[in-house]
Amino acid sequence: MNKVKKEFPNFDDLESFEKILNALKGEGFEDYSWHNDAMPCIGKDIGNDFHLIIWVDYKNPDLAEFVDERKDGSMKQFMFGERDADGEYTEEYHYDDADKLIADAKKILNA
Repeated sequence: MNKVKKEFPNFDDLESFEKILNALKGEGFEDYSWHNDAMPCIGKDIGNDFHLIIWVDYKNPDLAEFVDERKDGSMKQFMFGERDADGEYTEEYHYDDADKLIADAKKILNA
């Protein structure tokens, strides 16, 4: 069983989560989901305490961490970023389209 199903049993967009994870597994991404986070995530250790992280927010904006921002469009459902050893994001990209996120992640990984 994926961590996402155990850690977020009521998550409403398993389809997008699994699509992203399956598309990037070959690049070394894993299910990093943990119930104390606001939403499930997928990650990859890239060394020196840096990780690439993909957050997959709830499809329903009323369940999102940032409800108002999701509803006004200033925050998207998917986020792809690089997290440093202190947990800070040094790069961050937001998407409403899982396919665009996957394509951009693959471009970055293969650059």
